[in-house]
Amino acid sequence: MILKRIALKRGSAVGAGAILVALGLAGLSGCKTVEEGVAERGNEILAHYGDFISDPSDLPVVELDWETALSMLDSNLVMRNAAEEIIKAEVSVRRVFWDLVPQLTVQGIYSDAVTELTNFDVDNLNANVNAVFSIPGLVQLRMDYYAAMLATYGARQQYEMTYRGEVVNLYALFRQTSRNRAQQVAESLQASDPSFGGTDRRELEFSRKQRDRELWLGISAALGDYSKNWKLVPVGLPERDYLNDPPAWDDPEEVGKLFITLEALELESARLRELGIKFQYWPKMSMRLYSPSVYLVSGGDRSGFEFDADDIRFETSVRMRLDTDLQIRDQLREARRSSSLLRQKLYEDAQDRAKKLADARAALAMADRRMRQLAARRKMLADMPAATSYDAFEQNRAERIELINQTVSLEQETDGLVALLWIADESRWWVTDAQEIPAD
Repeated sequence: MILKRIALKRGSAVGAGAILVALGLAGLSGCKTVEEGVAERGNEILAHYGDFISDPSDLPVVELDWETALSMLDSNLVMRNAAEEIIKAEVSVRRVFWDLVPQLTVQGIYSDAVTELTNFDVDNLNANVNAVFSIPGLVQLRMDYYAAMLATYGARQQYEMTYRGEVVNLYALFRQTSRNRAQQVAESLQASDPSFGGTDRRELEFSRKQRDRELWLGISAALGDYSKNWKLVPVGLPERDYLNDPPAWDDPEEVGKLFITLEALELESARLRELGIKFQYWPKMSMRLYSPSVYLVSGGDRSGFEFDADDIRFETSVRMRLDTDLQIRDQLREARRSSSLLRQKLYEDAQDRAKKLADARAALAMADRRMRQLAARRKMLADMPAATSYDAFEQNRAERIELINQTVSLEQETDGLVALLWIADESRWWVTDAQEIPAD
């Protein structure tokens, strides 16, 4: 496919018109071409590009304990998006009442012969300022307000769920830091083998760097800052012992309440959609207040404020839609079917969640037994007398490496189970003033 540049003939009417339009658009866009505008935005990205491709070891090292890292979560992209949803929902609540404020429109018209455009004459100018009051029906106003408040409440609940997910993710990153250290011990034992060659060592070093970089990327994303070489220090890390200190698993006030709230919000939104469709059957009454121009300039003959209370007009209308084409009926039936499907889905989700929590508790108990067995094997290995032969030394070293790898794998599995239980455990979460969303 060959693309050709097509140039308009000089002096053509189309060319002149295109030039005028182009000049006008260039003035509106700040006298920039599209290429220049995109290049400027590209430079903004390039200014941070070095942070993404640089080796974390080249960045300044900053150590973080649990409380400090936790206080930085609000800066990450996920939390900012969740906070933005709250702000937009709160604006929609205020918008319900701001829509009652009179709308002012300003209009100006200048009309003259083309040959006289250079001679400005105020007599050819018409300008006015108009005000319109639009008052919705009380039922519609109430529905709009309720829908906006429902969206705000839902956004705040979703923010809480997002916050829990980010806290658990941060906890997993702290735990991953500890597992990486244990894995480095196993790799050091592995590298102590005389048969471990230079290629093997380079592969091991490459794997370690990849693991450290992935951890750094996860931490930087969680904190919303890629400019430091973050090092997590497990100081103040919360302990979650669900075997010896479990909540009341059968009490929805202690386990799964937030999930239930979010599901209830979906059901209430579905009910509101049905009500909105039914509302189309009802008569609609609208009211308006209007008057002649609040301010008027016309042909130089008269100008100034023309607002007069005697000229204010009140207008109300009642309109009722007759569903002769059965469109509203079909919409209502579809909404009811969707609500029924939603209820079934939410009930099944709740049942599946309860099963997953029960399975997680059982798996956690089994993991704890396996962890105690590994601890006993490590103790037994440590109590064994020093190896008297090379074969015995090699066997001891291989067993130590295997035990470390099994422990790391089991700890990762356990952390996943704890995360699942922790998010649903209401007794481990408190909403504090520090989590309030700042105003716009």
